[in-house]
Amino acid sequence: MNEVILAPIHSGLTLTYFLSLLTFAISMTITPGPNNLMVTASGLNFGYRKTLPHILGIAIGFTSLCAVVALGLGAVFLQFSILQQVLKIVGSAYLLYLAYKIVTSKNNSELEQNSKPLNVYQAALFQYVNPKAWTMAITGISAFSLPGEQVIQSSFMVVLAFGLVSVPCCSLWAMVGAKIRDYLANEKVFKVFNWTLGLLTAACIVIIISG
Repeated sequence: MNEVILAPIHSGLTLTYFLSLLTFAISMTITPGPNNLMVTASGLNFGYRKTLPHILGIAIGFTSLCAVVALGLGAVFLQFSILQQVLKIVGSAYLLYLAYKIVTSKNNSELEQNSKPLNVYQAALFQYVNPKAWTMAITGISAFSLPGEQVIQSSFMVVLAFGLVSVPCCSLWAMVGAKIRDYLANEKVFKVFNWTLGLLTAACIVIIISG
């Protein structure tokens, strides 16, 4: 009798893998940066509903940026796997720097005001000149792209994860700006908030190294 051997399909793409990736994407997307500061200011000045086009533009632009990075780096990773390790080191160093900047930052209640909120097109284009967006995309792809035949599927999972969390995370910042105007001048509240976000950012290094 011929034995039927069922080889595991995408053995690296486990539930644990995706939950770790989702945690990483949330931690990276929800931490302070140009996008979040801009939607906070927009929420303060124009309210959440008028900020929605800005938020959707961020999601569309950043998801497309992740896809571009994945398509460009995927073939390179197949030939030069050491690049993944190099990018992990660079990404981890950036996260440490970002965590330091978060926990040492002071309350800034004088947010730049715009005459009107950004539209979808403007917000999407901004992602391609946003240094944090590029670092997030490159770090995510390098940390969670699996070797060999799984590189395409795992890269798609990175794009999907960021696509799922972009709108909720940016929405949170916009609602914070719209709802807690009276607390923005409270230095103690922002100190606790910044320390929490800084620790979450530093914790992502564990995910990158073990990924």
